[in-house]
Amino acid sequence: MRKIFAALPLDDILRIVATEFIVSDGFLDDEGVPTFILPPDQETKEPFKRLLDRLRLYNLLAVMRYASLDAVYANRPYSSKAGEKVIVLRVLPIGERKRRSIAINLALLAVTTVSIFFAGYYYASNFNNNLLFLFFFFKLPLLSYQPPIVNAVYYTLAIYGIIGLHEMAHYTVSKLRGVRATLPYFIPGWPFGTFGALIMQETPIANRDELFDVGFSGPITSLVITILATVAGIIIAPVIPLPTLLEIEEISKATGMQLLSPWPTPLLYDLIRMIVPKPVYGAELLHPLLWASWAGMLIVALNLFPIGQLDGGHCARAVLSMRTHYLASIISAVVMALLGYLPMAFLALLLSIRGHPGPLDDVSETTISRKIGFIACLILAILCIPTFTFSLF
Repeated sequence: MRKIFAALPLDDILRIVATEFIVSDGFLDDEGVPTFILPPDQETKEPFKRLLDRLRLYNLLAVMRYASLDAVYANRPYSSKAGEKVIVLRVLPIGERKRRSIAINLALLAVTTVSIFFAGYYYASNFNNNLLFLFFFFKLPLLSYQPPIVNAVYYTLAIYGIIGLHEMAHYTVSKLRGVRATLPYFIPGWPFGTFGALIMQETPIANRDELFDVGFSGPITSLVITILATVAGIIIAPVIPLPTLLEIEEISKATGMQLLSPWPTPLLYDLIRMIVPKPVYGAELLHPLLWASWAGMLIVALNLFPIGQLDGGHCARAVLSMRTHYLASIISAVVMALLGYLPMAFLALLLSIRGHPGPLDDVSETTISRKIGFIACLILAILCIPTFTFSLF
């Protein structure tokens, strides 16, 4: 009796698979991979998860896809209806886990902390300079004045809340779903002090539900922290009354002082601004927390685009087929370009080339609540994206 992967004989693997599924055939394919044909009219989601638990005891995993019998038996004699669809389950060895040193994670964390703090200090210094300017020339009160180091700390905490908790949400959900993942790798950069962070998954995701959960957990966490930073920033930042805005814009053009945001505001910011009460109507002076909230909304929006293996790509792949997901990635890249994010659009195209491998169980559908969640992802992306090329208002 031939042994597979030096772990189990084919007959033993067949018996394990048969404890969870009705099996109509089992054989070794041309590459020696144990392959089992399952009738499609049976429950798959929970049995597959139980099967994975059993196979992990032997350092094995399973991959389940729909296929036609014509493709499965391309080089084998069989008798069936042409194009008949079945479930194909393959059993593969789990790759050896690479040992990773956390020294790189800690080094990047230290460098990124410094770069974020200096970015915050830069914005805090500009805020204080502008505040003093408004005090001397327009008699605005100095109630919001803080030493730059204080506002730099606020900014650092806000940015780390947005990107750090984002990645830790991915990490935590991955662990809860039995997916091995690395600790976050933070990336220093400018103008916000960081280009974000990432974690690497070391084992595949079981099914579409878990794929959605892992993808959605990061952006929704960032969104919560971003909203908190936005509300706090709007409350803290002094309001420039509407009658003085035109004068200030002329002064800004003449002196180069950046009193108001040079960038378009997302729809979500405008909605929050309508809710948070202010003593007078006007525009907020750029507080470091508002810089952080703008960056946070951009991060949320870009991550939620249904592209490749971005967070939004995970959510999309949990709902869409491989082909439809690929098409959605291309369309999203075009939309990014139209919105003014050409470098990100180019990166999106590169991420789309390889597509998305999908979960191990690509047969079982995701829940209705997660399908609704995917629609929510698209809506949130629209609300959070600042548009550089056109405005709805």
